[in-house]
Amino acid sequence: MPRSNGRMTTARERHQAGTALDHPRSATGLEQLRHALRGRPPRRVPPLPGEPRWCSGFVARDVRGPRVSLREFGYAGHELNRSHGVVDDTALAGPVRILTPQGLDHLAEVCDRLEPAAGTSRFITTRRVRGADRASAFLYNMVRDRAFLLACSRLAGVPLVPHPLRLPTVQINYFEPSDGHDLVKWHTDGMDHVLTLQLTGEEDYDGGRFTYFRGRADAFASVRAGDPRLVEAPCGERGAALFLHGSRVFHAVTPVTRGRRVTLVVSFLCPYLARRDSNTFWHLAADDGIAATLPHWLRLKWPVRDPAVDFGLRAASPVITWEDLWDAP
Repeated sequence: MPRSNGRMTTARERHQAGTALDHPRSATGLEQLRHALRGRPPRRVPPLPGEPRWCSGFVARDVRGPRVSLREFGYAGHELNRSHGVVDDTALAGPVRILTPQGLDHLAEVCDRLEPAAGTSRFITTRRVRGADRASAFLYNMVRDRAFLLACSRLAGVPLVPHPLRLPTVQINYFEPSDGHDLVKWHTDGMDHVLTLQLTGEEDYDGGRFTYFRGRADAFASVRAGDPRLVEAPCGERGAALFLHGSRVFHAVTPVTRGRRVTLVVSFLCPYLARRDSNTFWHLAADDGIAATLPHWLRLKWPVRDPAVDFGLRAASPVITWEDLWDAP
């Protein structure tokens, strides 16, 4: 990432990020419940024919990048999850390149071909394909590939599997100039560990800036434009990947005013911390409707004997262990 170089944004960029407060926040309370009651599951997308084949060699080697901890966001030590002597403390990591150029080109091709199946939502993100790995063998195999999972796990600092809830596991977002509604509202995610990958570069569009609040989620309500804790993430290059502790970091994307912006969003679960995962039923149901959320959510909450193995099986995924994280790449 030579352009961002792991730097923090300038004062000018922070001022621009402050204007993101002008666009809406996701619904809460009764309005969130109304979204859930009105919500309909995304339509099932037919399998994509003739797509490229996924290959483990598409994962870049030695994926490392700058990291900001949840403590730097104001969270206290006792609020953070722990397992095997490790604290789940990564608030944000990246930007990094997690795929090779060839892998990125194939991924962009797949996501472009899935765009006709995109549906709309008024809850958080306007135009997207949910559960995209159910329609694409390339995406399905990518997010369950051991090399890809290991790279993401080392970036996050905890072992990860694709989120077993299925619909939120892989989402493709499409943004183009519109009447101002193609955006991502201010929100926290319904799960803890989320990776966003840029499939178009900032030279292809204007606007579309990923902005986050560098503070506790419960402090966001008092934020005003110009607050220095509103930061624009330097992740606009094509191929840039950004990891986020989504349930604890308020974030948004400003409207695209020119061109086209496409991102892939992958949600993960740390099986060793499954009982303390922050996902909430009404957040997920507000996105996909109660009927689509309830069966998977109940299965997710069933007690388990061996969380790593059990959740790995549920996600049809290899299991990444703590020892895998500590071993040299």
